[in-house]
Amino acid sequence: MEKIRFILPTAILAVGLFIGGGAAQAMPLPGEEIIGDYTLTVSAMGKTYEFFYPEIDCIGGEIYLKNAEAVVEKIYSDTKIPETNASVKIYPNRKNPLEYLSEKDGEAVDRACLLADIKTALYARKPQIIAKTVILKPQNTAAQLKRETSLLAEFSTDYSSSAAERKHNVDLAVRTIGGRELLSGETFSFNSVVGERTKERGYKEAKIITGGKFQAGVGGGVCQVSTTLYNAALLSGLTVTERHSHSLPVSYVLPSFDAMVNSGGSDLAIRNDRAESVYIVSSSDGERITFRVYGKADGCSYKRVSKVTGYISPPAEEELENAELPFGETKIITHAKEGVVSEGYLEVYCGGARVKTINLSKDRYGAVRGVVEYGTKKEQTEPKTRIP
Repeated sequence: MEKIRFILPTAILAVGLFIGGGAAQAMPLPGEEIIGDYTLTVSAMGKTYEFFYPEIDCIGGEIYLKNAEAVVEKIYSDTKIPETNASVKIYPNRKNPLEYLSEKDGEAVDRACLLADIKTALYARKPQIIAKTVILKPQNTAAQLKRETSLLAEFSTDYSSSAAERKHNVDLAVRTIGGRELLSGETFSFNSVVGERTKERGYKEAKIITGGKFQAGVGGGVCQVSTTLYNAALLSGLTVTERHSHSLPVSYVLPSFDAMVNSGGSDLAIRNDRAESVYIVSSSDGERITFRVYGKADGCSYKRVSKVTGYISPPAEEELENAELPFGETKIITHAKEGVVSEGYLEVYCGGARVKTINLSKDRYGAVRGVVEYGTKKEQTEPKTRIP
């Protein structure tokens, strides 16, 4: 058992001197005369604490421990074995991705009881106290967590036809998100979690939308990841506090349900307004991106509604000469595509009845101008050989 000499800061005691026979002798203080060599030992959860004069003192014939409440608090914090709450460990690529880790009781000194026992022991000059303890119960249990983490929503998008570089970027972003607990009141920021999309961080060049055109750029494909998460968040009842649309239509989701992100500032932000945590799980397999959201069911379901309110005609095709292409042949570089004006709604159903319709956004996606190359290469005829 560990033995501890326990001293709290106390006021400096004045020492009187008795002068007689030419030699100076220390006078015993009033409390010291009454207390003598009395020592109080407190045994608490494997540790021993000793107290004697001047920590133990006397006023009016009554013995007391200086700063007794602070002493008890120090013993409590010094010996406490904290309880362990149940928790969730996430394995994103498993069919059932949540594993529940069991709770564990803690133990601590009963402070009120120890304070009372110290006063009783001092009054009776009892030399030793064995501190009583209490069990510290965790705030939750694995069984409780399991009941509160049903599948709220799942949403997938297809990226099977993407180029290898784009697939690489998608998979990298998905792995970075992996499995995340979103605490009550906490906001998930896509850019903060995924980080900058740079070559130094492993991202490759692939098609991105910039300036109203499809161009090569580092990190192409990551917007499909944020879009998939956006839709899963809507279907699970989470609050989306920031979302941006692309400047052009995208093929992997309905109009008004895309979520464009870039490292320069456009983010996707999702807040958990529930009383309990939710768990966001991301996975990809080269074919589909999937986000699943787990949490405590609120008895409601959510439906996305995309409404196209207009179309934008593409401008005349851009014609380019190609000297490597045979004369008269054409090659389509970019297919012309109509632009779209759309609105996104979220319908909320509780108890089977629609209780609310939320107008999420009004979006305008520009038309894509077609680009066609015309061949200008002329066939060359071989010169005739003259026969002598």
